[in-house]
Amino acid sequence: MSESLGADPVEQPVESPSRWQRIRHALVTPELIYGTIISSAVIAVAEDDDTDLDVFVVTFVTMLVFWAAHVFAVAVANHGKRDGRVIGIGEAFRGGVHHSVGLLYASIIPLLFLVLGSIGVLDEDTAYLVALVVGMVVLGILGWLAFADRGSPWPVRLLGGIGTALFGLVIVAFKALLH
Repeated sequence: MSESLGADPVEQPVESPSRWQRIRHALVTPELIYGTIISSAVIAVAEDDDTDLDVFVVTFVTMLVFWAAHVFAVAVANHGKRDGRVIGIGEAFRGGVHHSVGLLYASIIPLLFLVLGSIGVLDEDTAYLVALVVGMVVLGILGWLAFADRGSPWPVRLLGGIGTALFGLVIVAFKALLH
């Protein structure tokens, strides 16, 4: 009776994440998803007479404000004693910066298209529309990756990606309702 039917869970080797999983976990963060939604919403509610430069500045400043607020919130929440260990304000702040960087990453591609529109490389209307669509595409890709990480078959991944991208479409639809 001393023999067990299965291996002791403590003795089972822990499977280390694959390179793909490490990349996916580095990319698909709540902050990146949230940042994509925020930047898409800010771009979507731009006034019709705003230039791409105007939209760029408002989106850039908004994302910086949200990022700073998130860094502050994480730093304050983590400062103090955690699991019997004292976390100083410097360590808490560095953790907040690291944890929140996805908010900034999320706006890079849409902002790039707005810059291209504002300097005349792309037509302003085209650059604006691409900046809006990029948010939906990014959300779709993030949805696909989330389902792929679970080992879902490709049709489920596709539906998950489409469903996630549709959330971006809802933001664009709100713009149409507001204007």
